[in-house]
Amino acid sequence: MRNRYFILAVFVVTIMAAWAQAPNKTGDYYKGANGKKGYALKTALHKAISKHTTLNYKTMHSHYTTTDKRPDGKIRDRYSKITNYTLDNVNKGSNSIEGGQLNKEHSFPKSWFNEATPMTSDIFHVIPSDAKVNNERSNYPFGENKGEIFSSSGGYSKVGLCTVEGYSGKCFEPNDEWKGDFARIYFYMVTCYEDVVKGWSSAMLDGSSDRCFTPWALKMLMRWAADDPVSQIEVDRNNAVYGVQDNRNPFVDYPGLEEYIWGSKTDVAFNYEDYDGAEPIPYGPEEPDTPETPDTPDTPAEGEVEFMKVASAADLETGKGYLMVYEQGNMALAASSTQYSEYRTCTPVTIAGEKIITKVDEKDMPRMLILGGKQGAYTFFDTVEKVYLAYTGSKNNLNASTNSQDEEAQWQVEFSGGNAVISNCAAEERIIYFNASSPRFACYSSSPQEQIALYEAQLKETPDDPESTAISTMTAKNVRTIGVYTLDGRLAGSSIDSLPHGVYLLRTTGRTVKILR
Repeated sequence: MRNRYFILAVFVVTIMAAWAQAPNKTGDYYKGANGKKGYALKTALHKAISKHTTLNYKTMHSHYTTTDKRPDGKIRDRYSKITNYTLDNVNKGSNSIEGGQLNKEHSFPKSWFNEATPMTSDIFHVIPSDAKVNNERSNYPFGENKGEIFSSSGGYSKVGLCTVEGYSGKCFEPNDEWKGDFARIYFYMVTCYEDVVKGWSSAMLDGSSDRCFTPWALKMLMRWAADDPVSQIEVDRNNAVYGVQDNRNPFVDYPGLEEYIWGSKTDVAFNYEDYDGAEPIPYGPEEPDTPETPDTPDTPAEGEVEFMKVASAADLETGKGYLMVYEQGNMALAASSTQYSEYRTCTPVTIAGEKIITKVDEKDMPRMLILGGKQGAYTFFDTVEKVYLAYTGSKNNLNASTNSQDEEAQWQVEFSGGNAVISNCAAEERIIYFNASSPRFACYSSSPQEQIALYEAQLKETPDDPESTAISTMTAKNVRTIGVYTLDGRLAGSSIDSLPHGVYLLRTTGRTVKILR
């Protein structure tokens, strides 16, 4: 009997281990695709995901509170940035103004598949969207354009003549934040419905059941998927749809899976348990609720720093510490993302008037960035990660550099309406914004997100002799040194011991001290 229990226990542990090995607790859901390559892999995935529950189109929007609910309880809209819909807004209100009515949008237009079932009610691609923008989208293919025909509020999504090589007709361009999501939805559609896709008609489709997409569309979708990797929002929605419709999107479960079918890995065998692909990017806490505002003390407590809002470029001072803040959401720039240093996470702060009192540079605390350089070529130095904020790519990133002399690590800072416009010197069209839909700080160009403000640390220069106003001669033995800087704000090192004689700014816990070595 004891042996029986032992065998049973081993069996249960083995099953649990096998279940845990697949992504998102999918177990052996994709086992039938194991070892497959290229289009054969696509067919195997089709067999795994095509058998699913067919939802009732008339009532399917009731599931949006499960699949597409924002933390504030409203419905997420991927076409407009100004809506705050609930289910009460579905097909009610005005569809002639943005923000007037909520629709169920076939992001893969239903006219392409002749409004046939079960595609017409597949919640993977039937998303909630603003009715006005939905109407403007019509059944145009996805693409990239200049928005000369229509732009939603803030240029969030656009209609115009396609600028992607290979197609010049009218197209609809979603916001950069959702391009990868829509690419993976399109990969799902042609995989899930591989057995009928040949009969569909669109400028994006080639009439085949293997490649499915026309060359220009496939190239664009692959680029969108790479530039906007899988996010936690997608992972959560995939799991929620599985609970509603009983199937999954493998291109979300296995980031980069499209490369195995249409891209650079078509000769690589797929392994559902030991997958060799990109990991989903953790986008930090998904749209955190605005924290309750507690009573704010007038003076900093031990370990806290007081920051005041900066309203003019003339008030910027190199060597001082600054916070980047999205004021409406009470969010401050924090650490680099855990796995990828391609954007900055955020953390809540309390704003009282134009003052913030907070600890900095600790876990889950804002990062105080040291301003260096000069007007027109400022630098922002992170003393924890010992890097300068930089923009080094072509995506919606906020990168890092170890060299303050690189033009990519230099920034122009201007002010408009109380907000700081921080543009990169190497790519002036790239400005640091806050992304409220996927909370983080990053650089954007054609599709601005939320503007930010700068807050300056009120750290006093503290000489050894409190009665002296002269430069202090001191050592760092009795304080925790965070960084030593030249007078123009460039990092000189973490210790004064090895530096040549001169005047430096010593950044320590809670204060900045001007020292003479």
